[in-house]
Amino acid sequence: MGDNTILSTEIITVLQTAPLFLGIPRHLLSKHLDGSKLHSLKAGQVLLVPSRPNNTIFIILSGRLRIQSHESDAEPIVILGVGECVGEMSMLADAPVSMYVVADTDCKLLAISHATMWDLINNSHAASYNMLNMLAGRLRNTNEILTGNLERELGFASGSMVDDLTGFYNQQWTQQKFNRHLRRSISSNKPSCLLLLEMDHLAKFISKYGQLGGDQALRDVAYTTMSCLRPEDQAGRYGEDKFAIFLPDTSLLDACTAADRLMKNIGQSLVVLPSGDALPPITVSIGVSEARADDTLAGLFDRASNALQLARDNGGNCVKAVQ
Repeated sequence: MGDNTILSTEIITVLQTAPLFLGIPRHLLSKHLDGSKLHSLKAGQVLLVPSRPNNTIFIILSGRLRIQSHESDAEPIVILGVGECVGEMSMLADAPVSMYVVADTDCKLLAISHATMWDLINNSHAASYNMLNMLAGRLRNTNEILTGNLERELGFASGSMVDDLTGFYNQQWTQQKFNRHLRRSISSNKPSCLLLLEMDHLAKFISKYGQLGGDQALRDVAYTTMSCLRPEDQAGRYGEDKFAIFLPDTSLLDACTAADRLMKNIGQSLVVLPSGDALPPITVSIGVSEARADDTLAGLFDRASNALQLARDNGGNCVKAVQ
């Protein structure tokens, strides 16, 4: 059941870190979302069911939700945390729900109606931009899953291609995808860049806040990274505390600008545990390298690694580039 609510300062703070509401002033959020309903779920409770209509977007204020193809699936397709949303695809397309959405833990959600969301989009350029960016990301993820399934059926891959913790492609699959994109960029004579991102002092973070805190920090970095990417960009996990990002049709200057924006977004995002407890943000260092006309993927990664080392040597929480 849900209750109409006037948004508290705590709820507004969570909403301002949510990808759907980035850059929207507090007064606009309060004006348009006051009166939205708070919705509570117990762990295991089903929120959305396939083939049923839905006219609501749900923003996670605390806890986690699982997206799965069957109600009793042991393994979810993805787990969503604080600040993320569900229901936007079915609401905007005026189509039935396509997946089960189940509470992974006890959750508190903000339920935003179809009319309220459209009113906000019509009155905020940032809201419309954020929604388009999110939908592009959803479509990109769907296309990549379909492509991966097809390539596995054709014998191009073996074993799991997805990192269970973050939902990103694993290191082996990342190298395969990046190599194809690098060859495509070189053959079309267009610039491209590689970002190598490392979480600063992850071991110390885990020592202080436990493995659960470290795992949530990794999920949050992965989600923030994905929310900052364009539809054509590619990203994957590249080690325990590293992520790799390939930016096609991107100059070194533009890649550094994108890396700086990503670093700042991650550094401003609280790490929120399933219990609702908030941990301090974790910072990242990013190394950037630009592809050369005669490049190999190994050479591109070597230069990005050198740039990342420069960022580490500079104390972390910064971006460095090597041509």
